[in-house]
Order: sequence, then structure tokens, then C-alpha cells
Amino acid sequence: MKNRDFLTTINEGFINAGRYFVAVASILTILASGFLIFAGIWEFVNGIPNILVFLFERGGHHVELSVHFISAIDLFMVAVVMFVMGIGLFELFVDKDQSISYPYWLKIKDLNDLKEKLIAAAVVVIVITFLKHIVMWKNPLETLYFGGSIAIVIMAITLFSKFIVNDESRKKREETKQ
Repeated sequence: MKNRDFLTTINEGFINAGRYFVAVASILTILASGFLIFAGIWEFVNGIPNILVFLFERGGHHVELSVHFISAIDLFMVAVVMFVMGIGLFELFVDKDQSISYPYWLKIKDLNDLKEKLIAAAVVVIVITFLKHIVMWKNPLETLYFGGSIAIVIMAITLFSKFIVNDESRKKREETKQ
């Protein structure tokens, strides 16, 4: 048995206790995703009367109809992102012995995998938000500014993903080869 100093023992205790904090964060994130799914269902259901008005009266506003369903899709996407993040946190920090069999698309080996999934999902959510803004189309100049700012954010996210996240993954692969 190794002779360990006091600080090493305390650090190990913090790491073991930290698993429980991350487990709480993971569970709450998964629960929040469930609430967002219900909110998306509620948004979808609230759009049904607009469908009936649009179909039977022909005087209904199809823009309002589109906004309801795009809002529901937006909520569903954010819910999926939160679910993946919650499962990813659990997989990385809590399930040390990998006792749960995850589907291949949800396998997260390190924080870089989690970052990549978050980045990809964030871009989709941003695009859906822009789509909702386009459908409402009130002020073309404002829409242009909004689209330009979204393009800048997506370019920044892409560069971050390419140069930071992928670079960290590449370095880790090279370290494991040596």
C-alpha cells in the first residue's frame, strides 16, 4: 500500500464527492430537457386551432401557423441538446465503470466529444432561431443584421471547433500513439 500524504487523500475525496454533484447536475439537465419537450408539445398543441382556421377559413395567417411549429421544433432541439449534455455529463463523470451501454451516437469518451456535440447542436438551434425570425419577416434590414450576426457567431463556433476542439483531440490521439 502506498504511503499517501494528507492533501492527496483530501483531493481524492473531492473527486469522489464531485461525482455526486455532477450526478445532480446531470439528472436536473435531463429533467429540464423533459420539461422543454412538454413545452414544445404545448406549443404544438396551441398551433392546432390555427391549422383549423387556415384550412377552413382560408383567411388565416400562415405566418402565425409557421411560427408556432418552428417554435415547437426549437424547443424540441434545445431539449435534445440538454438531454445529450445531461447523459454526456453522467457518462463522463458518474458512470466510471461504463456500466450503461450507450448507443454509438451518444458515446462520449472525453470532454472534447461533449464539446463537439454541443457545438453541432448549438449551430442547429441558432439556425432554427433564424428561420423563425425569417418567417416573421417584419423589417428586412433588421433581418439582415440578425442573419449577419448569426453568420459571424457560426463562423466563430466553426473556427473554435476546428482549431481548438479538433486540435485537442488530435494532440490526445498523438499522445496515445506514443
